[in-house]
Amino acid sequence: MSLANFRLAFLDQLLAFLWRQWSQLGVLGETAVEDEWVLDPEALLAFSLQLARYEPRLFDEILSWLLINGDKLDASRLKNIVKQYSANETRIIGAALQFVIRHADKRKWDNLASYCAQLWKKQPRADSVEPLFRRREDGVPYPLVGLKEKDPDFSLFFLDRPLLQGFKESRAISVNARTHLRFLLRPLFGIGGRAECLLYLLTHEGGRPRDISEAAGLFWLGIQQTLKDLSNSGLVLTRQKGKRVEYWLSHKRWWDFLSFTGQEIVPPKWLNWIAIYSALWTVWQTLDSLARGAESDYLKASKLHDSLEVLEREFTRAGYDLPRIPSMGLTPDLYQHTAIQFLDQIFKVQCVPTAP
Repeated sequence: MSLANFRLAFLDQLLAFLWRQWSQLGVLGETAVEDEWVLDPEALLAFSLQLARYEPRLFDEILSWLLINGDKLDASRLKNIVKQYSANETRIIGAALQFVIRHADKRKWDNLASYCAQLWKKQPRADSVEPLFRRREDGVPYPLVGLKEKDPDFSLFFLDRPLLQGFKESRAISVNARTHLRFLLRPLFGIGGRAECLLYLLTHEGGRPRDISEAAGLFWLGIQQTLKDLSNSGLVLTRQKGKRVEYWLSHKRWWDFLSFTGQEIVPPKWLNWIAIYSALWTVWQTLDSLARGAESDYLKASKLHDSLEVLEREFTRAGYDLPRIPSMGLTPDLYQHTAIQFLDQIFKVQCVPTAP
């Protein structure tokens, strides 16, 4: 398999996976499934906007989704996730939020959009116009659009794209206690640390403040205070674990409460999507660089291997049985073949068809 074909095969896998994730959040996609894990909308949004440059229809569906459901997102948490991306990647998120500000909600997103804009303006040649969308097969940017057809929100970030007119209205999120557990907890306990702490404790046997803050993408001192406040209710408990205090709760009591349908809930799996999307982004950047020959073979292979190790670790922690990642000593062709098999297994881990 050539490097160009390897890159394209991975991109196709990744975009199909993102369509599947967004379809479960209400985007009119190509699949009707329910995965057995909790979705992470903030991490998904930040990652998807980067890859959707190669899939304009998905990009615009995400914008439509934000107009309807953006009020359910955690702006502080999204900002922490955004900080993991480079300035060039951050401005894409800023432009998307600027679009939402003009059409829906200025107060919620104004600070984060301004942060993205300020970060980008500090970069060399920040006033250079760049096409937003790129061709999937080779990454070549689409031609610039005509002056009268440009979208003004993206132009603020020097991104060139056609004006979005007559966009489709996305569906509201269907709340449930599995894939959409975050969207069940947030109306009950507020957007922020309380909902994230409870989500973690509902999907783990227990946790310490630093572990929970890292998994949630929120500042640990705030998480520590939130856990102390929750423990005062008597429904979140503490116990000594070594030299440190661990927080936990009665899963049965809480799941009985959250099962408003009266049906027994099979608790969803927890996946650290912040770490997973970061690893997938590194895999993609490495493969894209490989295809263009921008770095040494050793450095590329090392980055790719390290990223695959992160994916293996996080999915294995959640209880998935995956094939071993390819070893560094394989020939390039065999390494690529084995890597595609491994990634294919990740993207096709168990999902449950929704009822007709």
